[in-house]
Amino acid sequence: MGSVADAPLLTLEEFAALPEDGTRRELVRGVMRVMSPAHGPAAVVASTIHFLLAAHVRPRRLGLTFADTTGFALLGAEQTHRSPDVAFVRANRLPPEGIGPGPIRVAPDLVVEVLSPNESASYLRAKLATYRAAGTPLVWIVDPAERTVDVEALGAAPRTLGAEDTLDGGAVLPEFRCRVAELFEGLAPSVR
Repeated sequence: MGSVADAPLLTLEEFAALPEDGTRRELVRGVMRVMSPAHGPAAVVASTIHFLLAAHVRPRRLGLTFADTTGFALLGAEQTHRSPDVAFVRANRLPPEGIGPGPIRVAPDLVVEVLSPNESASYLRAKLATYRAAGTPLVWIVDPAERTVDVEALGAAPRTLGAEDTLDGGAVLPEFRCRVAELFEGLAPSVR
């Protein structure tokens, strides 16, 4: 079996033209990576966050929320296409003609990554660095096992919120608030 170094480099256009077969993929500097399917707890938490954000964003027409099947071609990261677990883009940054086929060519204003047991810390750090370089101002890293949310906002010190804390949308979504515990409703008491 060939290594990642042996894999052919792809352009964003070649990546976008791959057949839809249900495989979750990302393109990182031209190298395609197959992503593991989300496991139960991570999938439940990501769905809950997407629902809560969409319920806040849609009636106010603040922009669009996206689930992990949506890809973003990140500027400043050549030939990179990321699919965050959940994302939000403000209305004034969306393409005026609407969302068309292929990756969205704007960095999300909010990226949510839900940790899964098979995701390495180094891979997550690389992913977050890509979002930051592309200009994403707010990132939530959600840990279902610890029931915490790490909040990384542009120009602010990172902070970790526990189940009893309140998560807010900062400058990106100033009116959004929910209890952190709400993100983990439906999970077994001990998730590892």
